Amino acid sequence: MKKGRKTVLKVILCLLALFLLFNAGWLVWRTVKYGAYARGMEENPIPEWLVPRYKLTDADGYDYGLKYPDYLSFTGNMSVGTPAEDDPFSDFLIVWPKPAGGYTYGVSLTEDGKGYQIYIGADGSAVDPEYAGIVARHQDTIDELLRRAEAMWDLE
Repeated sequence: MKKGRKTVLKVILCLLALFLLFNAGWLVWRTVKYGAYARGMEENPIPEWLVPRYKLTDADGYDYGLKYPDYLSFTGNMSVGTPAEDDPFSDFLIVWPKPAGGYTYGVSLTEDGKGYQIYIGADGSAVDPEYAGIVARHQDTIDELLRRAEAMWDLE
């Protein structure tokens, strides 16, 4: 009976150690990867201590945002939005860093009172051909947002 309890205790301690090790590894990875993106930005006072957020508005009125990944997630995001100027539906770019390197890109565009969320390539082209026309009509804005994201975060 005593031997069975020791075995159960060892298994529980091993599982706890693995859980703590995984959490520590994730926290270090997240801090290193996303900490580099936060340079020069101010912390956003949204009350989530576990998921830091940062913001910046540049001299031209473009808004930048950074959201760290949620607990034990590997997906956070960065955003660049056109100057809002009384229009809360301004166009913006979202960049999702991939855990092992590289990025996924998307844009939110408003056209004729309708909002569109569209995945784009690093070159600004629509991933889904169905949205190629909308993307083409907004290409100048998309190119500017991509240029600003590259300048802000040195995207590869």
